[in-house]
Amino acid sequence: MFSPLNWLLIFLVLSLIIRKGKWKKIFIWASVIIFLVFSCPALYILYARWWQPQPVKLPANTHYSFAVVAGGFASVDEKGDGYFNTASDRFLQAMKLYHSGVVDHILISGGNSKKNDKEFREGSWAKIEMEKMGIPDSVIFVEDKSRDTKENAVNSKNILDSLNARPPYVLITSAFHLPRAQKLFEGQGLKVIGYPCNYTEGRGPVTSKDLIPDPETLQAWGKYIKETAWRIIKG
Repeated sequence: MFSPLNWLLIFLVLSLIIRKGKWKKIFIWASVIIFLVFSCPALYILYARWWQPQPVKLPANTHYSFAVVAGGFASVDEKGDGYFNTASDRFLQAMKLYHSGVVDHILISGGNSKKNDKEFREGSWAKIEMEKMGIPDSVIFVEDKSRDTKENAVNSKNILDSLNARPPYVLITSAFHLPRAQKLFEGQGLKVIGYPCNYTEGRGPVTSKDLIPDPETLQAWGKYIKETAWRIIKG
């Protein structure tokens, strides 16, 4: 629904169905505009750069009681086994902060939003992977019931409150997702320091090559349109 590629296909189909008249022209021009705007890598990079928070450097001599890692960095295959996906930098940054002594504990907040395998629980799976990387079982806490970011916030608050953990907490998630995630966590009364990571776009320079339309960029816009729409609706 949020992908301009879907909009483009809908308008193209409508322009083919309607044989003549002003609506045919409207749909054709809408298709052209959508393609030119949303297939331009330069515009995509500039929007990502504007939307994403800047990287955060936490003082090395400062300790935080918890880093909360938002789920979404692991997926499940056809056999029901977990694997790291393109958001795995969330996992890596959590380990980095722990091993550097910045955070004392890690709370992994992630259940399963997929319908193809309801048995898989991202948080529990990620805990095992962290233990393989040398992080003690005693410092890893898991919340594996969440299906979306709002539930991440609600369930994380319940666990942190039950542990009488000392705020503020470091909230680790992808840069494009952090504005919404931080607002939801703060909406639950949690004091968090946003720690953006997983910068897959928006950090590099814009070159003349980025002015050439790229069909793949049409699909890439989806996540930013979704996050922006949520921010507009919720205020």
